[in-house]
Amino acid sequence: MNCPFCTNEIKNSVFWESDNFMALYNIAPILPGHSLIISKKHLISVLDLSDNLLSEMMLFAKRVTGVLLEAYQSDSFNWSVQDNDVAGQTVSHLHLHIVPRLKGDMTEPGDWYMKISDNDKEILDSNQRPKISQKQMKEIVAKLKCIVENRSIR
Repeated sequence: MNCPFCTNEIKNSVFWESDNFMALYNIAPILPGHSLIISKKHLISVLDLSDNLLSEMMLFAKRVTGVLLEAYQSDSFNWSVQDNDVAGQTVSHLHLHIVPRLKGDMTEPGDWYMKISDNDKEILDSNQRPKISQKQMKEIVAKLKCIVENRSIR
């Protein structure tokens, strides 16, 4: 299997985990805070999830979104799932995009969707895709993990 989400390297981007899902920072964010919820098991579609797993994914995504909104000082966000290639899914592994939003971050509020579509057209492991550095990833993941830990204490 040649899935970029099923490699050990993906762990460097993970800032929170549930029993069956991981929250990871996108290596090529379209806006600051752009993160993904991915299934730990290699699943392709939302339709592959049992009702219990779908509930876990959505509740986990809700908690992760709260962390991202705190970290990026926002109260707005977009969620997006491209389910199968006809819908624009280029990485055949179930994932939900979470994009924190700020007023004026794009010309039009709906421009984020095309950015995700354009961003996903490039292969994740391509050297041509603009990526954040490993140092930046480490700093961002540490910041997000700290917020997760502080929220767990409360």
